[in-house]
Amino acid sequence: MSKRLNLEKIKQQTLHLAKISEKQRNAFLRNLVEELLFYKKEIFCANELDVKNARKIQLPSSFIERLILDEKGLQQIIRKLNFLQKLDSQIGSIIEIKTRNDGLRLKKIRVPIGVIFIIYEARPEVTIEVASLCLKSGNAAILKGGSEAIETNQAIYHCLEKALIKTKLAKETINFVKDQQRKITYWLLRQSDYIDVVIARGGYDLVRTIVSKSKIPVLAHMGGGARIYVDKSADLKKAEEIIINAKTNKPSACNSVDSVIIHKAIADKFLKQITMKLKEHKVKVLVGTEVKISDWDTEFLGLRITIKIVKTVKEAIEFINKHSKKHSEGIIAKNKAVIDYFINSVDAAALFINSSTRFHDGYEFGMGAEMGISTGKLHARGPVGLEELTSYKWIVEGDGHVRN
Repeated sequence: MSKRLNLEKIKQQTLHLAKISEKQRNAFLRNLVEELLFYKKEIFCANELDVKNARKIQLPSSFIERLILDEKGLQQIIRKLNFLQKLDSQIGSIIEIKTRNDGLRLKKIRVPIGVIFIIYEARPEVTIEVASLCLKSGNAAILKGGSEAIETNQAIYHCLEKALIKTKLAKETINFVKDQQRKITYWLLRQSDYIDVVIARGGYDLVRTIVSKSKIPVLAHMGGGARIYVDKSADLKKAEEIIINAKTNKPSACNSVDSVIIHKAIADKFLKQITMKLKEHKVKVLVGTEVKISDWDTEFLGLRITIKIVKTVKEAIEFINKHSKKHSEGIIAKNKAVIDYFINSVDAAALFINSSTRFHDGYEFGMGAEMGISTGKLHARGPVGLEELTSYKWIVEGDGHVRN
């Protein structure tokens, strides 16, 4: 079978997926949970092999942390799949209705996007999340994970195949690219007749390459890392708790904090307080002359953090906008005018007011799971969930109407 014929079948499958019932979509999710639990030993063994190989070639510790899939991680995935079953995909729902003076009726209805090509690194649980979100939203999926997680991803894909068979869905519904050659990826990125959207999820270099080579629209997570501004009006106890959580809850996450900006009026007290607490959690704190210029733009993905002192709120916001990846930014303050100024002046997919940036996640936002965090502004921004994986079409109903 040629690559072209395979893509044709995948494209054809989208017509069927748009019409299957919510009950059948949820049956797939239930079957997937059963298969994951049944084959979890095989998945863990495959993951141990991937982690062993990653350590052998000395991949960064933050990368290896994202690669590990254990019992705790699997249970979190299952919770997401169970929650996803409770959500309404809204496929076929009416978004808007208009009736003209001449009686012509216009309806805007929600429809799947079609074929989605997802390219991602490490984090093998992404294979489960993106496949389940695509099917729940009526889309066919082409999955391309990184070579560092190939054993785990193949074990997981075996479960996806079993769940498709149990649910009586075609194998072309969810597709996995086993070949790790870049030329295969680049070939797929040119197939705009068959693939509707590309989702790129990984490091900056990977995403930049995908965006530059794709002939298909790309939803991209270009980079993460957060900054949190602590205003002079802040509750310093809450500020301490928020920053410690944002840095240490999961340092390798894209929504962990990399820089703390402190107002000069509270710096004498709070700098010492937060530095001591961060060091208790084994975080390397860079402040003053210890900070290199490049550090302000670095997504650390580990136990490192920079601290900057500013004289005004305006200076803090200018600093944030200069170094932001437009992913997650936060403020800790009690002064409402300062908070409003921050909201209206900072450009990012999500802003966190007196709360940890670690909440920037599709599951935490009540979406069940996410395809990733989109930092662009077209179509979707922030966590990409079920609604963001849909489009719409207009239905125009008349009774012999003609245009004058």
